[in-house]
Amino acid sequence: MASGNKTKHEKEHMNRIAEFGCIICYKMGFPKSPCQLHHIKDKRGLSKKSSNYEVIGLCYEHHLGKTGYHTSPKKFTEKWGSQKELLELNLKLAQCCGGEICQ
Repeated sequence: MASGNKTKHEKEHMNRIAEFGCIICYKMGFPKSPCQLHHIKDKRGLSKKSSNYEVIGLCYEHHLGKTGYHTSPKKFTEKWGSQKELLELNLKLAQCCGGEICQ
């Protein structure tokens, strides 16, 4: 679960994901677009965040905009895949912790 006090490794991990840019823009052929970090929701209650290691980079449009995850999670998932799939791809491409979820 995400906490207010991030460890050095959590900060490094989150910075690496942020520096990679929006994973959806990357898939569309626009790498390195500025992004926000989105904590994936994977079989958790709506009010529970994933850990600080389970984040994907999404630009404003793909995070909160008209085509974004928070506007229509179902449509977003149908078009781009599950958050878990996007997380796995984001970790692999950002080359963080060998492409695995950090601990």
